[in-house]
Amino acid sequence: MSTNNSMEELSVAQLMSKYNLIVPEIQREYVWGNNEFKILDTFIEDIKDGFLSRNNPSQEYSELRKLYEKADDKMKSVYKQALDSIETSTFMNIGFLYSYRPDYYVFNDRNDDVYLIDGQQRFTTLFLVLFYFAIKEDRLSDFKELFRFDEKLEHIAFDYRVRTLTHNFVIDLISRTKTIDDLVEINTRNWFLSNYKNDVTIKSIIGKTGKNVNGTFPILHLHFADVPEKYFDFVKNQIKFWHFKTEETSQGEELYITMNSRGQQLADNENIRAKLFENPEIQLEQRIWSEKWEKWQDFFWKHRDKNDINSTADKGLNEFLRWIQIIKMTESQEIKIDVESEDAPDKKDITNVIKWGKDRKLNVDFLNLVEIEQYFDALSYLYVDFKKELNTLQLEYPNYKNFNLIEYSWLCPKEDIIGQIDCFRLLPILYYCRISQINNITINPKSLLRLIRFFYNLRLDLTIFKTANVQCINGLKLVSKISKGGDILEVLDLEGISKSLLNSEVLLKINKYRDNEREAVESLFWIAEDLDVNVGKISHLIKFVEKISIDQSKQFSLKLFENIFVSYKELAAYKNKIWGDLLPTSVYNETDRVDYVNEWHLTEDFLNFVRKRNDGEAIHLNDFLIKNRKEFIVTNYQLKDEIESETSLKKQLYIYYILHSNLLSQWNWNGKYKFGFYNSILGNEKSLFKNQKIFQFYNKVWQYNMGYNKSNGIWIQDNMDETKDYLGELLKWANS
Repeated sequence: MSTNNSMEELSVAQLMSKYNLIVPEIQREYVWGNNEFKILDTFIEDIKDGFLSRNNPSQEYSELRKLYEKADDKMKSVYKQALDSIETSTFMNIGFLYSYRPDYYVFNDRNDDVYLIDGQQRFTTLFLVLFYFAIKEDRLSDFKELFRFDEKLEHIAFDYRVRTLTHNFVIDLISRTKTIDDLVEINTRNWFLSNYKNDVTIKSIIGKTGKNVNGTFPILHLHFADVPEKYFDFVKNQIKFWHFKTEETSQGEELYITMNSRGQQLADNENIRAKLFENPEIQLEQRIWSEKWEKWQDFFWKHRDKNDINSTADKGLNEFLRWIQIIKMTESQEIKIDVESEDAPDKKDITNVIKWGKDRKLNVDFLNLVEIEQYFDALSYLYVDFKKELNTLQLEYPNYKNFNLIEYSWLCPKEDIIGQIDCFRLLPILYYCRISQINNITINPKSLLRLIRFFYNLRLDLTIFKTANVQCINGLKLVSKISKGGDILEVLDLEGISKSLLNSEVLLKINKYRDNEREAVESLFWIAEDLDVNVGKISHLIKFVEKISIDQSKQFSLKLFENIFVSYKELAAYKNKIWGDLLPTSVYNETDRVDYVNEWHLTEDFLNFVRKRNDGEAIHLNDFLIKNRKEFIVTNYQLKDEIESETSLKKQLYIYYILHSNLLSQWNWNGKYKFGFYNSILGNEKSLFKNQKIFQFYNKVWQYNMGYNKSNGIWIQDNMDETKDYLGELLKWANS
């Protein structure tokens, strides 16, 4: 905030003598009358306390008052000055009020139009309090004069001008309300429109029926109905704000956005803020910390969900404070790494916050403004500065494309909090940035990227996913052991690291990073990890490459890995095209049926299939598959009788598949990779093989023998022409 901004301590009367206060459209609705934290009741009690203090004058004031009443005209002015001095020292200050001039600014009726940025809830409440007492104390004309109310022009100096419905309600309220009964039973009056019932601000003012009293006017009446004292002048003159009026520049707009990033109800962060600001050291620099808090809210406002018109900064800021609490709880707790139960005494309280039920509240014992600022600086670096540094990093990894490893939706989560696995991904990274910054260590963007990638990929590990809350704690402890600003490779030499994080897969890859050209290995490994079929795990590829090394040294060859992976990626991408060609391999089991292995990509036969594709000539995949089919026939069968005598169910199915793919109509594969079989012919079906097995695509129900749904069978079994020599033609084709 600019130091040129003016600041004045002003009462409601003084503010209204200078300005037309307008609540802008983007401001949140008025909600204090319907707030679950009973903030309005607390505010009213503060007014009562201030009033009692003001109306119980000190002995000095009483003595001066007596002298003033007895003094002659000459001395009255002297005593009056002294009395005024004491009176002005007993007013009640209720905090900050921020405003700025709108772009359309024109000087009108000697009062400036200004938009309220912060303080709307308090000022709206005082406006309603004054109206309540104006009715109760028969001061309505004074109220109208104070707020320059003009019924004919529908003008008022405190206005929801850009919200037509709310504006109309306020005009009707002041024009039509004459008694306290009118006030507390507004929704029964004939001027009260049905549309008013759906306006959030109006509902907060008038309340709704129920066991609990709610709504500003009903709550005011509950507190003051039987109170004989008159409050109108006190509220008008003795309750004051520190008023910050921002410059009429783009900064005003920016602060306007900043301060209007509040939620629809008083959020956890507002309550936390109040408690944190009670610290005497903070109070000495209250203005500085207030500006910092607004800066934090501004960040989360800018990163809100812009597709959601009800999105605010509160979700993000509340969640950010929860992240800090989790980190602080973990930091202060001695953790037994080998015990990975979320109910373990050293983890239970922390995992409860990571899981976070709806009824839980932030614990201020784990929060302070100094550390919040440190974590905000870390978060800002991660989401703003590091994002820019990634542009340079991408040049060092030209083949790797997935740099969006930090989710921007975490800054405004749809479900109020991020999930446990996302805590695992984010919190150790945030902690790493904060540790580096508070130790004045410049964060190495590449080291940060590697750490982010480490947690990003581990999220796919089933053990990690199932115990994400515990692994988040383990991740934070891992980061605490890495040297400040250090590299993930350090974990190889560290004690006390969770074996779930440092599993055999991770160890294998980290050792390869250390022993080879790191950026080149990382780029290839990261691309391979991101392949859907691999689900983050590539140790089977690494080990396979070592196994087939040409020099038999079993040493890892980056070039060979790259070549093998090209073929692996191609075949994995076309798995629906190649499933039939894997039938005679270990990718399929043969028991009481024939079906594929779930982790087919890990099988040695599939990897050998990949190797064969890699070692062969550079031809189109279709040509490679046809060549492979011919080799199978030629290698296994010389005579037609040998084919007819085949007993392996997988090989029989493969022969059918080759016939359909190359000599008959295309096999209607339809993503079905499981087959049942029958030991005898059931009807008109015919088999090419002597053992007369009849196959059916299998899912859950055996339908082939029910005389319907023949699509579950293999076409040639139902449509065989006995005059044709299918197997003879197959042998000729294979040898061509």
